[in-house]
Amino acid sequence: MIRLKFTTHFQDRMQERGIEVDHIRKAINSPDFTKTTFQGRVLVQKKIDQDRTIEVVYFRDGFRDSHDYIIISAYYIKP
Repeated sequence: MIRLKFTTHFQDRMQERGIEVDHIRKAINSPDFTKTTFQGRVLVQKKIDQDRTIEVVYFRDGFRDSHDYIIISAYYIKP
């Protein structure tokens, strides 16, 4: 089981954007697209329904085997 950690800033944005935690988990567990970005951050995308795809930016907290994910940003994009 993965553990999600949210920055204070992102917690506010999550409410504004109507982001569902389950959608973040799905994107991390089984992404449709993955790209490693700068400083070890990872960008993933997951199609949620016909009209929405979620994009999540995160990094792993600690060692390689850690199940802690710090969520930097997430938002819905139109496909």
